[in-house]
Amino acid sequence: MWCDYEEVKKKLYPGMDRVETIKEALELTSALGDKTYLIDAVAGDEYDYGVSNRVVNRVAHTLIGLGLKKGDRIGFLMGNSPRCIFTIFGIFKAGMIAVPINYSFREKEINHLVNTAGISTIVVDPNKVYLDILENVSSESDLLRNILIYGAGDVEIRPKARVLQMKDLIDEATDVNPDVVINGDDPCVIFFTSGTTGMPKGAPITNKIFLLAAQSVLTIPWIDNRTRNYTALPLFHANAQLYSMMAMRCMGASLVLTDRFSPKKFFVEIKRYRADYFNSIGGMMQILDAAFENTPVPEHTAKYVFVGGTPLELWQRFEEKFNVTIFEGYSQSESPVLFLNANPDKEKRKIGSFGVPVFPDLGRKTKVVMEGGQDAPDGKDVTGELLQTGFNMKGYWGEKKKTKEVCTDNWLHSGDVVRLDENGFHYFVDRLKFMIRKGGENISAFEIEDVVNSYPGISESSVVPVPDPLREEEIKAFILPAEGEKIDFSGLISHCAAKLSYFKVPRYVEMVNSFPKTATERIQKMKLKEKEKNRSDHGWDRDKEMPDWKKR
Repeated sequence: MWCDYEEVKKKLYPGMDRVETIKEALELTSALGDKTYLIDAVAGDEYDYGVSNRVVNRVAHTLIGLGLKKGDRIGFLMGNSPRCIFTIFGIFKAGMIAVPINYSFREKEINHLVNTAGISTIVVDPNKVYLDILENVSSESDLLRNILIYGAGDVEIRPKARVLQMKDLIDEATDVNPDVVINGDDPCVIFFTSGTTGMPKGAPITNKIFLLAAQSVLTIPWIDNRTRNYTALPLFHANAQLYSMMAMRCMGASLVLTDRFSPKKFFVEIKRYRADYFNSIGGMMQILDAAFENTPVPEHTAKYVFVGGTPLELWQRFEEKFNVTIFEGYSQSESPVLFLNANPDKEKRKIGSFGVPVFPDLGRKTKVVMEGGQDAPDGKDVTGELLQTGFNMKGYWGEKKKTKEVCTDNWLHSGDVVRLDENGFHYFVDRLKFMIRKGGENISAFEIEDVVNSYPGISESSVVPVPDPLREEEIKAFILPAEGEKIDFSGLISHCAAKLSYFKVPRYVEMVNSFPKTATERIQKMKLKEKEKNRSDHGWDRDKEMPDWKKR
């Protein structure tokens, strides 16, 4: 069957199916020598399999030479670039655990990651904004001991942590494969994922699961070792790391990496570097569709797109406009092996579905649990929460209580409500608990409310999603002022922008005299959310009232 691992094995580099660690995978494929592994779409530079492995070895030896040990958590705060990929792989090869840091994160968010994961070292680009934030993070945490900067020259910051030049260290390191013993069950990365309440939680993923997740995308037909994949998705996300960076390596194929998503250069770079397909998220698809609404689509070489979250009404229009085939997928940071709607027989795919679970032949199991708690019956069209087992994280990093909330008898509760049709296809319905989904990002309303409530004069707030045609959802803050207080909305937005990533800053604000509440005095958010679904005007609009808000 197309979704079985036995089919994927035919596409892998010989021996890859017996490999359980990323270190082994990199060393095995280094035998490809001068075959191109990575193309930098911005600079035009190419890195072959042999050279890239040796550069990765230098990074690994650099970390080991600093006295860091297997299992240490190493953060990276970097934009998309070849050196970011080599840094990630170098952390893996040293037997350490990578902690991706969203480059939109501010001080509070990075502090949370450092303290939760116990990050001792952060590798960072020579970006003044990043460095200023890390200086403050370092002053507040004794855990962060090393800041490794790529090519910063004279460093102006004076953090408590030791500051070192990464390039100088790499140049002095050996390029032989490091002698580190790593097992398939050793964690290699902690993906921090926003929950429905509280701050982001860390999902540690093992080497073995990381590799299987990467290989799960290879069930898409026509992907093989002659493939060139193009991605504009950020490397701090699981998508780019798993389904591009690692997936291409597992086959001995080529990856085209660009620095950021830009509709103007998107298809230009795809054509220039002869990419066969690209990775996307739902919001990107809508932006591309809108960008070429009244202008011709540039000539390009892409034949298909791997995407998570395509709106049903966009699906067919996008395929026809851009002359590509959509392969819809679904995964979680906590369980990254894919669901895919990628049957080689197009007639057996279903528009709107994210498909079926990949690798059932490896013991993976999934089920839908209905509202009453009973498992959905076979062959019926039912709706309920999605659960899965087989390739899940063992538990959130340092969060035993939160682990118990989502892991029951080795089953991972997704928190997502899905519809399972009589043929076994899954359709996303909604999140079981309250979360905002904006432009591919899962955002905790609780986290935003914490910042909103810290603004002078606000007594209480409630943050909810509102429908948005480009970003899936936008953020709206309902605020209840303290008695006698008047709230400056522009000041509130500036306050939020200083403390939150830009994508978390509310777009809409509305003042209320009271909130609907339960008998236990909890705000009934669902009532606020449902009311917004029927409104075309969501209130005071940040983008209209202060279009330069990001500069403030």
